[in-house]
Amino acid sequence: MDEKKKNGTVIVGIAGWSYRDWEDVAYPKDEKDKLRYLSQFVDLVEINTSFYRPVNPDIARKWLRSVSHNPNFIFTAKLWQRFTHVYDEPYTRPEVEEFKQGLEPLMEPRKLGALLMQFPFYFRNSQEAKDLVARLSDDFADFPKVIEVRDRSWNNLETFDFFRENGLSVANLDMPRARDGFDRPVAPTGEIGYLRIHGRNYNAWFKKGAGRDEKYDYLYSEEEVDELMKRAEDIAEKALKTYVIFNNHFRAKALVNSLQIISRQLRRKVPVPWMLIDFFPELEKIAEPRPKETLF
Repeated sequence: MDEKKKNGTVIVGIAGWSYRDWEDVAYPKDEKDKLRYLSQFVDLVEINTSFYRPVNPDIARKWLRSVSHNPNFIFTAKLWQRFTHVYDEPYTRPEVEEFKQGLEPLMEPRKLGALLMQFPFYFRNSQEAKDLVARLSDDFADFPKVIEVRDRSWNNLETFDFFRENGLSVANLDMPRARDGFDRPVAPTGEIGYLRIHGRNYNAWFKKGAGRDEKYDYLYSEEEVDELMKRAEDIAEKALKTYVIFNNHFRAKALVNSLQIISRQLRRKVPVPWMLIDFFPELEKIAEPRPKETLF
């Protein structure tokens, strides 16, 4: 990829939208369409359910209806773990077609910004691993693709050339760093910038037996939000479009930090779910005024 500056658009959002611990924190517990509700406040959501199973095309169409009021809204989606985490039995062509069909409704109106190929920590750079990556890239050639690798063996220029040749952008990560972890502040490949932000809860991240909620229970400080915004801008200088995804999801902290960056981007106050301010009073200073109540 040409290393010249592109200064592309930066879009900020959240990973997932339906969490039990977000009820009566980010949205009312009885809210039936949580995606519709949250798409009033952010323009981007990373689909997590696609990691666990192929999406039903009818469900994808329902998602489109939910966000139809926001013309700027865009999705990204995680690739099914069958392709990235299961190696003892090669995946099949019918499995590829089933997964692709599920996301096709999002492709037609250009609402899918990226397909994220997320590999585990133990996925190390080898010829066999590269063969799998190349095969996936070919099988999902019609999708804009981002690869997330977490082992430092992938952190070299030769590998970045390989990714570029296979039409892959590289996900940049903000998370607790392991000694052998992939550590690249601004990965220099691909036209899609992708920054996934998991939190910096070091103690829980490496603690044996720590649960998902404990690992992702982290709220970035104001200073850290400024740091992340600068990093996103650096990534955007080398990309046509950059997606910033907050995955520090416990108790809606991802939404809090997303709104803080969005406010900084726009240099103004932004819509904020009012119940969220009750839990995070620091949002008051970036929130648009609460609408006046009308008595009937």
